[in-house]
Amino acid sequence: MVQKQQPPRFVHRDISWILFNRRVILEAYDDSNPLLEQLRFLGIAANNLDEFFMVRVPRMQSLARLPEKQIDKLTGCTQEALLEELTVKNRENLELQYQRLAELEKRLAKKHYYLKSFAQLTVREAAQMGRLFKETIFPTLAPMGVDAYHAFPRLLEKALHLWVGLKELETGETREAILPISNRLPRVIQLSPRRFILIEEVIAHFLPQIFVGNQVTSAFVFRITYDHDLAFEEDDQEDLSQQMSEYLEERKKGLPARLEVGSLSTIDAGDPTHLLRELGLCQRDLYQKAAPIDLTFLFDLVATIGEKNPAWLYPPAKPLYDPRWQPTRILKTLDHEDLLLQHPYDSFRGVLSLLEAAVKDPDTIAIKQTLYRMAKDSQVIKLLKKAAKKGIQVTVLVEIKARFDEASNLHWVEELEAAGCFVSYGFPNMKTHSKALLIVQNKGGDIKRYAQFGTGNYNESNSQQYTDISFFTAREEYVSDLTDFFNYLTGYRNHPQYQKIVTSPEDIRQLVVTKIQQVVADYQSTGVGKIFAKMNALTDPLLIEKLYEASQVGVPIHLQVRGACCLVPQVPGLSETIQVSSIVGRFLEHARIYAFTTSAGTENWISSADWMTRNMVGRVEIATPINQTSCENLLTHLIQVYESDQRKAYFLHEDGEYRRLTPNNGISAQAIFLTEALRKTTNIVARQQLLVDQLRRLPK
Repeated sequence: MVQKQQPPRFVHRDISWILFNRRVILEAYDDSNPLLEQLRFLGIAANNLDEFFMVRVPRMQSLARLPEKQIDKLTGCTQEALLEELTVKNRENLELQYQRLAELEKRLAKKHYYLKSFAQLTVREAAQMGRLFKETIFPTLAPMGVDAYHAFPRLLEKALHLWVGLKELETGETREAILPISNRLPRVIQLSPRRFILIEEVIAHFLPQIFVGNQVTSAFVFRITYDHDLAFEEDDQEDLSQQMSEYLEERKKGLPARLEVGSLSTIDAGDPTHLLRELGLCQRDLYQKAAPIDLTFLFDLVATIGEKNPAWLYPPAKPLYDPRWQPTRILKTLDHEDLLLQHPYDSFRGVLSLLEAAVKDPDTIAIKQTLYRMAKDSQVIKLLKKAAKKGIQVTVLVEIKARFDEASNLHWVEELEAAGCFVSYGFPNMKTHSKALLIVQNKGGDIKRYAQFGTGNYNESNSQQYTDISFFTAREEYVSDLTDFFNYLTGYRNHPQYQKIVTSPEDIRQLVVTKIQQVVADYQSTGVGKIFAKMNALTDPLLIEKLYEASQVGVPIHLQVRGACCLVPQVPGLSETIQVSSIVGRFLEHARIYAFTTSAGTENWISSADWMTRNMVGRVEIATPINQTSCENLLTHLIQVYESDQRKAYFLHEDGEYRRLTPNNGISAQAIFLTEALRKTTNIVARQQLLVDQLRRLPK
């Protein structure tokens, strides 16, 4: 008898991430999403994959190149085998992605919207493109010869280039050239209100005008992704901002990690092998499609078509903004009650209101805040600068090592320091990923403090697309903890003994382990117990083993992991009581929530930390309990709604595949939260109108 092969104990993080990106692509197949939003999901998946090949894949490629086989400790597989599996799954994703793109283009065509090739243009449109090429595009082009007399150039990352095969008319000599396309030129060119063409199609048609005296024999469009996984070696004796500036320059020298090749409608593609060899890549690193590459152009297409067809987009969200959160009222509100906001259903203006109230109030003497990623035109930065210029002591802990935001954060550091803010970088060789804000006031000799703890960044732009939680309080034990936290990070003192919060490195992991053990012990004696955890990723082996141990005694466990999950659920004798779900929808699920239930009740926590080793031992994070406060019931409600999602949630099975329930006719958590926010807003407006009517009836 052939024994059934046992599922692996762990899934490799990067393989699991590829399956997450597949779930993003599958949202484009969900007809409950509006037409243009389905297109947008294809663009999001492409954008996700770019970063994946810049950060995660190069590490695997480097290990696979080593002469001795490198074994992955978690899965027991060789890096070569993992890279092969990742490549296969990624190519499956791309097939799904391009198949859906073709289907959605046909749907748009039925609605008389077209993405055209040059050969499909009318005579008038072709003449229009001829003028555009001559006046706007041609002056920007700088062709580069590829031969023994020209060093192979360092090509711009993620920019489009044409690889052109040529034959000189006089001598018959064959040669090749590269033609970069400026990122400053629009990728999508609008021919008319309903007709579009991609810029590479236009340039390809006019190649004979660029390479005069040559016959164009072949051409394809290509794009390169480079390795950005260069380790940042921090020197605590040198200025960190200067080190980061030098590191960013060094990172530009990363090796190629992926070559994407696309076809052009009117020219034979030719063979990309020579280009692949020049880049030092192997066949596995080539992703070639007979279609456009870099599907992030869909963002512009969606925006343009959506202007005239708003019904093809998600209806505008109407976040709740309670009058109690206004700058003139929020501090007084917190004197009497705690607040729990769930963004984007509750407006991020509530967070900005707290900061604005502090800046305007003459009693404010200090503001302390952590910053990780900020919006391009950051209102948070503006308010902090304004506070400093008013004489308020502003201390800002800026994480300048936030990946891909390093240059932006260096810029903000300069602006904050110029305004008179005190800027700190936290601990050496460790990222500060915590989300916290502390306001200190002097009210007639009495010190009053207000705190905000969050799961997401102080980024008012992302807050419209990311789901996160903000907890506001003036309770002494919380504000005292946060005071100690900032003093610990910016000064010299021993690790604080906190009353409420728990921080990493180390302590959040120990918190989770302890709480799991408490649930296990109580479940064994009373039969009561449950664990719920919501996060972006679950990769820490120690925590996974503890969850397996809890499952083996029967504890029901629901893990909601949006992205990579290395745990394998529903394996008999190992994890059969563990359910793993992943919600992919209109908003990016970003909040981290932990809930541990015993016979004594449930402990609810929010945190900045995912259950990843890097968050547990390599970053400064905060976990905040939401118990014995007026917000406890609200957080419990949010957890219950998330657990009940059977419409947008995908469920992970022991075979490693994610599937939606069939039929998936349950609730959508995001839809429920949108409805609740709208209902609360309607009730507030109704109450305000009632008050206005009552005031009008008063005798004059």
